[in-house]
Amino acid sequence: MNGISIDLPGMDGAAPATLEELRAALGDTEPLMRDVEAVLVSVSERQFQTQSGPGGPWPALTETTLELRARRGVAGSPMLQLSAGGLAASVQGGHTDAAAWVSSNKPYAAMQFFGGVTSPQSMIPNRRISARPYMPFDTATDQLTPEAEETIMDVLEHHIGRG
Repeated sequence: MNGISIDLPGMDGAAPATLEELRAALGDTEPLMRDVEAVLVSVSERQFQTQSGPGGPWPALTETTLELRARRGVAGSPMLQLSAGGLAASVQGGHTDAAAWVSSNKPYAAMQFFGGVTSPQSMIPNRRISARPYMPFDTATDQLTPEAEETIMDVLEHHIGRG
């Protein structure tokens, strides 16, 4: 599967210990991870709806992109959501009893999330694409977005009986 994998620094030591404590308290952590997956997907969907990421609104489309959209008859369509099979529709979650994630199987997913320069063979060759972070991770801090973190903490508290 094509997509993005983001490792969050500082999680490798604390998270497994915390997860082991949760496993001992909960017995089965699969329902917890299923709920964390739902949070990650929900926050991603909201970022598509609001066309914004942790740093605020996504950058405006370039004149070239706006002209291409006008020629295709899709001017005014939300960014990254031109087709039913496009990037927004490709975002999916997954989980095990020890992890939860959100990903996309689109080959261009990382380019849209992180930004970069298009290939010489692309529709708009050798052009800079601005980052439009649509998953709940802040690449500037290598952390979950505040919304995702707060919601996941609420989920954790609920699962350990504090919510």
